Amino acid sequence: MKIKRVFADFHHASLLHSLIMLFEDRLGYELYRPIGMDWATQGYWKVYNHPATQEQFLGIGGATPDGTPPLNDVAGVTENQDSVIYHCQDIDSGMTNKAITLDGFMSMDFDIVIASLPHHIEPFKRLCEAHPSKPKLIFQIGNAWTIEAGLAPNIMASAIIHDVPSDINFISYHQEFDTSLFVQGDIKPEKAIYSFVNCFNIEPHFSQDWQLFTKIEKNMPDWEFKAFGGQCRDGAAHGVKQVAEFMQKAMFVWHTKAGGDGYGHILHNAACMGKPMIANVGYYNGKMGEVLLKDGETCIAIDNLDIGQIMSKIEHYSQPDEYTALCEKTKNNFAQNVDFEAEAERIRLFLNNLT
Repeated sequence: MKIKRVFADFHHASLLHSLIMLFEDRLGYELYRPIGMDWATQGYWKVYNHPATQEQFLGIGGATPDGTPPLNDVAGVTENQDSVIYHCQDIDSGMTNKAITLDGFMSMDFDIVIASLPHHIEPFKRLCEAHPSKPKLIFQIGNAWTIEAGLAPNIMASAIIHDVPSDINFISYHQEFDTSLFVQGDIKPEKAIYSFVNCFNIEPHFSQDWQLFTKIEKNMPDWEFKAFGGQCRDGAAHGVKQVAEFMQKAMFVWHTKAGGDGYGHILHNAACMGKPMIANVGYYNGKMGEVLLKDGETCIAIDNLDIGQIMSKIEHYSQPDEYTALCEKTKNNFAQNVDFEAEAERIRLFLNNLT
């Protein structure tokens, strides 16, 4: 039986692992991502045109220039007649992923090539044309962007996209994650409110929400407030397992992310765990996360509220009966709206119609 293979770019560990869970665990493909500087020097890798970034994403082994966990920490190597496959330690899941050089990619049969960045569409079109197998191109979108006619022949969007041109083979889906990590635990945690928005305290477009977070923190001294994430005040949560561990300790997840997401892993992680969120619901109007945010049922909506009103709502919903009901409704609502197994079957049909 012919081995089906898919090649995907790599710029986001959670996204890469979600594609591995979908294509390898559910659909029976082998998934590979790039390694080796030839991808950049020959014009097929354009995450960011800087030598240090190229080395970080494509260099074989070694530490990253900024001291963060290495993306290409090689845990093992598989050699065959025409190529070398590097098994790299994934910084998010702790599992390994398969990485391949440009020469190795060209020497093996591939069925699908996935671009998850807009500036990879053009070089990956060339890549598909140059490859002997003539693989089909898919553009994977993780944000609620506008799609123009002719952008890409096939699009998988982990977002709600409106007015998709008729010439595009399109599907909307949820990025999968390990639901066994995000299980409902103690529904009587300590008084703790944790945020997981990367760069929450330094990005200018988060400044209003960050100021609100710190004001509520100052006025609720008997509660513990933490801001986890890349470049955040209380440090990063390293990998999905630590995100789940921290999230489990909190009573509420504070999720005011200006602009929202097309998808949003933290939003879905918390909902899967049955962990209620304190959220600006308006940020997710018309987006995939909207269905998970129901004021007084799955979250505490704080849109346009003053500090006193927000504190009052937090205290109200932290009462045992109110909090238990909020947790159960959050968990049940996620189960009703997100079904990775059913979506995999829809994606299988989508793949049968690749152009």
